[in-house]
Amino acid sequence: MTALGLADAATLAAFLGLLLVVARVLGSLTERLGLTRVVGELATGFVLGPSVVGRLAPSVADLFAPAVALPLLAEISLLGLVLLLALAGLETDVELIRTYARDVVTIGAAGLVVPFALGVGVGVVVPASLLTGEASRLVFALFLATSLCISAIPVVVRILIDLDAFDSPFGQRTVATAMFTDIVGWILLGVVVGIARVGRFDGRAFAAVMLVLAAFLLGAAVVGQRVVDAVLARLPDDDAAGHLLVVVAAAVGASALAHAVGIEPALGAFVAGVLVARSGGISERARSVFERGTLRVFAPVFFGVAGLDADLGLLADPTVAVVGAVTLAVATVGKVGGVYVAATALGYDRTEAAGMGVGLNARGAIEIVIATVGLDLGILSPRMYTVVLLVAVTTSAMTPPLLRRILDGADGAAMADRTVEST
Repeated sequence: MTALGLADAATLAAFLGLLLVVARVLGSLTERLGLTRVVGELATGFVLGPSVVGRLAPSVADLFAPAVALPLLAEISLLGLVLLLALAGLETDVELIRTYARDVVTIGAAGLVVPFALGVGVGVVVPASLLTGEASRLVFALFLATSLCISAIPVVVRILIDLDAFDSPFGQRTVATAMFTDIVGWILLGVVVGIARVGRFDGRAFAAVMLVLAAFLLGAAVVGQRVVDAVLARLPDDDAAGHLLVVVAAAVGASALAHAVGIEPALGAFVAGVLVARSGGISERARSVFERGTLRVFAPVFFGVAGLDADLGLLADPTVAVVGAVTLAVATVGKVGGVYVAATALGYDRTEAAGMGVGLNARGAIEIVIATVGLDLGILSPRMYTVVLLVAVTTSAMTPPLLRRILDGADGAAMADRTVEST
C-alpha cells in the first residue's frame, strides 16, 4: 500500500463499498419498476457524481473526490468490462453465429449505416454555441455519428441475461450482431480520432488497424485455441478453482494483448471467452461463481464508474435539452429502423425484427466511454458530452421494458425456437 498511500487506499475502498451498495439499491429499484438491474447500475454514477451528490451534498463529494481521481478506480472499472465480455464470450454459441453470419453482417451494417448517416446530419446542424471550437465541424459530426451508431455489448448482454433470453437463438443473433456493430464502431472511432489528431484521413493508419485486427483474430483462432485446449485438457472436470483461474487469466491476458497491439481490450476478453467455450467450457460450479462475481460485483463497478464525470444539470439549458431530444430521436429511429428494415428483408417476421432493433438500440456505458474520449480530445463540449450521455442512458433504460413486451408478446415465445434460412 506504500505506492498508493493508506489514506487513498482507505478512501478508495470506502467509495467502492458505497458504489456497490448504491448500485444494488438502484438495481433492485429499477427491477421492480419493470426495467433491469443494469439501468440502476448505470444511474449509480450519476447519483454519486456531480449530477446529484455533487449538488445536494458537496461535502460528501469532496470527501470521495481523491478516490474518484485515482487511476486505480478506472482500472478496477476496466476489469469489470473485461470480465463481463468474457462471460458473454463464454456463453456465446459460435456455431449458431456462424450459421447466421450473413444475417449478422447485413443487419449489423444497416444498424450502423442508418444512424451514422443521420448522426452526421445532426452534427452538421447543431448550434455553433454547443461546439468547442477546437475541432472542425466535420470532425465533430463524424464523432457524433460514431457515438450514435454503436451498440453497447455489455448492456445488451446484461439485459438479455436479466430477461432469460441470452441463450436463445434470438439472444445469440442479437449479441452476435451487437459484437459486429461494436467492432466496426471501434474501428470508426479510431479513424475519426485519427482525423481529429492529424486533420485528415490517414489511409495507411486505417489499413494498419485492419491488418492488426485480422492478425489478432487469426492468432486467437489458431494459436490461442490450442493453448486453451491444452490447459483445460490437463484439468480434472471437477476442478472449479482451476477452471475459474483459466477463464479469468485468459480474459485478462487476451485483453492486455489486444490493448498492446492497439485493439479495444473488451474485444480481446470476448474472444478469450469464446475460446474457452469452444474448448468445452468450464464446470458448472466454476461458471456459477464466475457469473455471480461478474454480475454482482465487477459489472456494477464498471457501469457505476462510467457516469461519475457526467453533469446532467446541464440539460436545464433549453438549447441543450432540444438538441438532446432530437439526437435521442435520431439515434433511436436510425438504429431500430435500420435493423428492422434489414431483418424483415432477410425474412425475419416483424416481431423478431423489432426485437433485434430494440435490443441493439441500447448504448450504455460504451457510448459513455466514447463520449469521454471526445471530451478529452476537445471534440465534444461539456454540453454535447451531456447530450451523448442522455442518449446512452435513455436508450439503455427504454430497452428492457420494450424488449420484455416483445418477448412476452404473441410471437415472442416462438423466437426462442425459430430458425431462419440463411444462404
